[in-house]
Amino acid sequence: MKWWVFILLPFQLLAQDTYNTCEDLIKTYQVQYDIDKEYYWNIDGGDILSVYDNIITVQWYKDIGQYKISAWTISNGCYGDTSHYYINIIECPDYIYFPSAFTPNGDNKNESYEIKGLLASKIKYMAIYDRWGKQIIESNTNIIWTGDDYPSGVYSIIVLVENKKYIKNIMLVR
Repeated sequence: MKWWVFILLPFQLLAQDTYNTCEDLIKTYQVQYDIDKEYYWNIDGGDILSVYDNIITVQWYKDIGQYKISAWTISNGCYGDTSHYYINIIECPDYIYFPSAFTPNGDNKNESYEIKGLLASKIKYMAIYDRWGKQIIESNTNIIWTGDDYPSGVYSIIVLVENKKYIKNIMLVR
């Protein structure tokens, strides 16, 4: 008599996803559930927020790179199914961040004003104005502003990048 044995691997994790740093990086993953198995998880590059048998919720770091989730089972004291899932974290496309304030007061925290993000390196024009509309800085690239000897107050910044114009306010606090 011949017996055919088919082993069905219930894990559906063998794949990958790509997320960017602009989105919420709290994600939930799940593999097929079997009551006779114990589930174990391992991740790199993030924090496990919760685990419930075959379901895991992870907070991925905003560090760009590739990370891995591993899941495996134990049934009756024997290792069973194993699966890996790869996560790619990429820079947020079309992202530019304008801080709303900075404090050049010598405490080594927020000492200068700098535009950040992927598009910051593509700035074609940048100008900063005081509250009376007098231009105090002009540049054809992204520059770091230390506040120099300017008093506390609200300043305006105009930035041109990839045919878009941004007008923002900056609070300088001493």
